Amino acid sequence: MKGMKLTGIIILLCILASTLFSCTSPENKILNSLGEYKDYICYTEGAFQDYTDYAKYYYDSVDFTHNKYFSKIQPSDFDVLNEHLDNFESWIETFREGDASREIVVHYDFDRSLIDCEDYLYIKSEKHTWSDGTTSLEYYDVYFFDIQTNTLYFFHNNI
Repeated sequence: MKGMKLTGIIILLCILASTLFSCTSPENKILNSLGEYKDYICYTEGAFQDYTDYAKYYYDSVDFTHNKYFSKIQPSDFDVLNEHLDNFESWIETFREGDASREIVVHYDFDRSLIDCEDYLYIKSEKHTWSDGTTSLEYYDVYFFDIQTNTLYFFHNNI
């Protein structure tokens, strides 16, 4: 009887872990607003609340006409987007220094030259203000849709 309870608890923990450590949840309203993707890849580093995700979702086409989340990138968005990408890439570099064979390090291939004013963007982020008045990104989800390749790039950091 004890063994069955332990087995049940282990199975439950495995199921819970598999739902917590994925690039996006099945109920991700931002991702779902784009319709069905044809394929995706996702790399995660970290666990539970302290983790970093990099994912690419491939689409045949997406209609942004009535999408309430994504906006066409404006020149004024470049600074905010680059701030998040700089932070994300600093974490990739930190992971590389620890172990260059980590999947997220090996497969991180985002090229900023893809960014133009035909693309779409959604950013959700929070900053922390330190006692000296400086701020730093604490949590963010960046969804960048490259219209020329019909690829959604997803960057998440919560460390």
